[in-house]
Amino acid sequence: MAANADIHLTVGEERVTTGDVTKGEAIDLKARDPEQLHENMKVQFHDIFGEPDETVFSFDFVWTWAFKLFTNTKLWCYRITSLICGLPLAIYWGIHFALLSFCAIWCCEPYLKAYAIELHCVRRVFQTMLNAFYRPCFEAMGYIFYNIRVQVTKQ
Repeated sequence: MAANADIHLTVGEERVTTGDVTKGEAIDLKARDPEQLHENMKVQFHDIFGEPDETVFSFDFVWTWAFKLFTNTKLWCYRITSLICGLPLAIYWGIHFALLSFCAIWCCEPYLKAYAIELHCVRRVFQTMLNAFYRPCFEAMGYIFYNIRVQVTKQ
């Protein structure tokens, strides 16, 4: 093999590069929850605060400023937190789900298949014993109780 030869890796008959792993999938910057995963987290000012009686309510400037402060504080706290933690957590969860996929594909499924093959013989022996010893007894009991009829009459 030549020293400057390129190594070509393929996955599913497709050449693999380290470039665009999204395969051109577009991301919608407006609708960021297309699967509706977080419907329960849509919290607005009016979902939390409400003055129920026209005779008991705050000054207009208090209500207006409370709305603005709540909305902006919620928005900027989320943005700053996601700026600080978002990318490291995206890396963490990417690694986590990659390892889960690896374990499911390369460990769990082969183990479960081997276990099913190994237990197939035990299942056949157990099924044969049940058919030989227990099934005739239960069939006989079924025939005994088959003709019993219960009638309820009112007097």
